[in-house]
Amino acid sequence: MLAISYLKEQKFNEALELLRKSEILAENNEKGLAVTYNNLACYYRKQGHLRSSLIYLEKALDIESKSSQTAAKADTHLNTCAVLS
Repeated sequence: MLAISYLKEQKFNEALELLRKSEILAENNEKGLAVTYNNLACYYRKQGHLRSSLIYLEKALDIESKSSQTAAKADTHLNTCAVLS
């Protein structure tokens, strides 16, 4: 949540640092990893790196496709639409 706050405040270096730490910490937690990938995609979208953003969204969807949580999938699909638009 702090990383997303940093993104909103345009503190991009701080946001990326936290997201990278989150990626390491969520290594054995698929739900946490999917959320982190989704947030990394938001980071890269804000930076204008749309291909990188899509790569992380695809990773998140791959994990979420194995889950029954529809809200997480919906968020990822909405983020994908934002990147593609």
